Amino acid sequence: MKGLKENIYQDAFCLWDFEPTVPSNKYGPSGSLYLCSNKMGHGEYWVHFHENLFAINVYEMFFEEPGVMRYQHAEHLSICLYEDVTNIWASNYHIEPGAVSVYVAQDKQEYRVQFGAKSHIKATSITISPDYYREYLQRRFGTIPDVREAFIKIDGRKDFPELVSVFRRMRDYRGDGMAADLFYEGIVAEVVGLVVKRAADIEAAEKCMTFTQEDALALDGLESYVQQHLDQRLTVEQMARQCCMGLTKFKRSFKNYYGCTPAVFVRRVRMTRAQELLEQTDDCVALVASAVGYRKVDAFSSVFKRFIGVLPGAYRERLRCEAGEKADKE
Repeated sequence: MKGLKENIYQDAFCLWDFEPTVPSNKYGPSGSLYLCSNKMGHGEYWVHFHENLFAINVYEMFFEEPGVMRYQHAEHLSICLYEDVTNIWASNYHIEPGAVSVYVAQDKQEYRVQFGAKSHIKATSITISPDYYREYLQRRFGTIPDVREAFIKIDGRKDFPELVSVFRRMRDYRGDGMAADLFYEGIVAEVVGLVVKRAADIEAAEKCMTFTQEDALALDGLESYVQQHLDQRLTVEQMARQCCMGLTKFKRSFKNYYGCTPAVFVRRVRMTRAQELLEQTDDCVALVASAVGYRKVDAFSSVFKRFIGVLPGAYRERLRCEAGEKADKE
């Protein structure tokens, strides 16, 4: 069986021209440092592997030109704290500075991140293999619930200072040898413990919540509010206040009511309005993007293609062709 390095990292390092180098005092001496420099950008990636159980990662990348980072990987669990994210977005997980990001990866799933010109990302993360969460924890504690469910519950949270503190200690540690192994073992155990505890607290709070007719009316009217503010930044906190709900109750009630997360809902409304503007006006794509809340045309075009299947320009051209064909028939 391949190890954690071969299963998760090898393809990415090869595809992006990461070359091993001697670690500097900027990183802990117990890990391996890889440098990348090509026409797309440059950066560095430090990783400490602990057997086939987990890896500690500290990395920073700069992209000079727009592009996509994509490759297939094996099953794993990742939890990350981003210090900075500029002009970078992912289709299947949360990327936001200061927020906890959880990526529950399935076997042979494609990792895909898009980045624009002059983009930057800096982060610290833990990659946990199935050997840890499916075998090691089971040996330690017997039959237990899948801890990945606990991690999913804390994805995107910004109110987790205890976890942020652990990630900072992990990033700044400079030990080596047995001391480093013991330190990182403790760090991963502490992170799992904090996540399991917070997930249990969230679940207990959710069970105490009630959903009233007034809540349903507030959620029903939210779509109108979103449509009226598409050109503005719409946050989950802002929408929760509009519905007069606490954040935890709002997220749970929203998903039960609409069948998706607030972020997905807002993107759907934005893309529906963008289709209307492309159909009914001659506004350029940049104006359409601005009207539905996107400052970057590249970001708007990427989301539009993901939802509609084609880029905005191609969508408008298709409409024109269809209109021409209809006119010819008439």
